[in-house]
Amino acid sequence: MAIHNLSGSSRAITAVFVPGPITINLADPAWAHAQEMTISLSRRLHESGARLPSEAEKSRDVKIKVVHNATDIFFLCQWKQSTAHITVDDYTLFADAFAIEIPLITEESPLWMGAADKPVNIIYWRADLPGPENIVGGGIGTTQKSPDAVSQNIRHFQRWANGVWSLIITRPMAASSNNQVSFARGGSYRVAFANWKGGIDAERGGNKIVSDWQHLSIR
Repeated sequence: MAIHNLSGSSRAITAVFVPGPITINLADPAWAHAQEMTISLSRRLHESGARLPSEAEKSRDVKIKVVHNATDIFFLCQWKQSTAHITVDDYTLFADAFAIEIPLITEESPLWMGAADKPVNIIYWRADLPGPENIVGGGIGTTQKSPDAVSQNIRHFQRWANGVWSLIITRPMAASSNNQVSFARGGSYRVAFANWKGGIDAERGGNKIVSDWQHLSIR
């Protein structure tokens, strides 16, 4: 197993094995087996014209739990947000979004969307879309929804209540094509998280807040 640097804001996240069916439900008992990790998102890529964040918005925390049953892997992601933004209208109105990024071929992939020879696999959720998308990227400005239908095999649950977004994302552990990462028991993976706040914050595209690389171990 790879030895990861857990200095700075990098954390070790464990995907706990829970035998049997797991439902896409916040009340599923599987979540009680997982350790909750708080991940700090504090990195931004400057984008011309983007609204500058206030001091209070220079970092955001996301709580992460991960479980699997050797067939499917489930990510539970929760973050505070005073208002939910679930529609897209004109140029200035955007929906809330969240993404999980994993290096596709090599752990040396750059954090910002990988590189041509070091691509990344991204699971992208946006509150107004019917479901998360499987995306691949080989550098800034190159991300695209993977064209093969088999890799669009991601299911989700979303709920905003009492100032908190709760998002469950699940997909098969085995990749359905070369455009997806395969997760294997005993494996260790770099993973990063990104968040876009819609509404008047108008975060979209490269205007987002991102974590450092975290380290996911599959039990």
